[in-house]
Amino acid sequence: MMLRNAPAIMALALMSAPAHAGGELLGADFAELRGEASVETILFPEDPLFAGQEHNSLSFAIEPTGTLEWNGVEGLGGADVTATLRPFLRIDTQDGERTHFDLREAKVDLRFGDTDVTIGSDIVFWGKTEVDQLVDVVNQVDGVEGTDGEDKLGQPMVAVRRIVEVGDFSGQASAFYFPYFRERTFLGEESRLRPALVVDGDDARYESGAEEWTPSFAARLAGFYGDFDVGIHAFHGLSRDPAFEVNGVAFTGGQPVPTSLRPVYGRISQIGFDGQYTSGATLWKAEAIGRLDQRNLAFEKEDYAAVIAGLEHTLYGIAETNADLGLIAEYAYDSRGRRALTPFENDLVLGARLALNDAQDTSALFTAAVDTETAETVLRLEGERRLGDSFKLEIVGQAFLNTDDSSFLNDLRDDHSLRITLSAFW
Repeated sequence: MMLRNAPAIMALALMSAPAHAGGELLGADFAELRGEASVETILFPEDPLFAGQEHNSLSFAIEPTGTLEWNGVEGLGGADVTATLRPFLRIDTQDGERTHFDLREAKVDLRFGDTDVTIGSDIVFWGKTEVDQLVDVVNQVDGVEGTDGEDKLGQPMVAVRRIVEVGDFSGQASAFYFPYFRERTFLGEESRLRPALVVDGDDARYESGAEEWTPSFAARLAGFYGDFDVGIHAFHGLSRDPAFEVNGVAFTGGQPVPTSLRPVYGRISQIGFDGQYTSGATLWKAEAIGRLDQRNLAFEKEDYAAVIAGLEHTLYGIAETNADLGLIAEYAYDSRGRRALTPFENDLVLGARLALNDAQDTSALFTAAVDTETAETVLRLEGERRLGDSFKLEIVGQAFLNTDDSSFLNDLRDDHSLRITLSAFW
């Protein structure tokens, strides 16, 4: 009952609560309402490649966050309790599939000394590398928000975390139970940056009788040992990476031609490692996983290993200014090769991160991911700058060069784009 009622109670109470109101709202010791609203446009210099696609995109989003805190609740053994509600809504003027609602967070956190318990919907991030986060297996990708896979859907869970101190190692041990599975979201026919065959996310198929109620489990140990920041994990349950099978067929000249795809979700098991070593101005980073029973691009079950490793070296105070420049080099390998569900199966990634360290927090990140076999290249530029105290401007430019005919990135060869987002905060 707590999971069902907590979001509704908080939504009604917090929408009328002033920020930082203490001791007045539901008996809380602390109450806060903050949020972000944004307008986003995506511009494409080239004409659409496929029928039905709109040329450009315009959308609006809002993401408020409400928090209530109670200290030393006697009925819960003196635990500190925090309730968080963070809904997200996007309205897209072109693609109905991009118009969607999600509870990024709708959870209750309880702290009993060195032990924390989370009940509800939450977002958990694991990973160290820049090009991709192999180990980030908890949350489902929100596939209509961007192409980098960094936007995630809230995942219902029960999580228990405990501080661990062993010798010089200081960290946290975590155990997770996921009772419900979140399906990935997919762009509709009107959107750019989609494959030639539209994915019908509403007709997903499961290789499990319980379907979305198939439980998943995970465990992780992460922490610091001197200059090392390391984590190990294990996961068993439905894969967050769907495989795809033909869903719709039309007949042309008497021959069947596929018209759409549908996602297929099956059980997998995964173990993984992520680590970072700090050596002066240089960060050495690595992630590695082994996964069993994942279907590949050919829709065949395949056990595989994948690794990303590299470094980021920072030059401080460049040209006698306050600006810092980080130089990035990483290599990504996937043993499935061309059968992988990711474009990063044998790629070298070079990049630069610029932070001006000014009052407006101006920063930029440029990366070039180059396939070492085909020279297929993805260029990406991200930049952001605060405008006053309540606004922020973000730009993301992306280009696809030398796309290989056998690669799924070939469907994006005319989708070079510039994404501009203006956000307001309160």
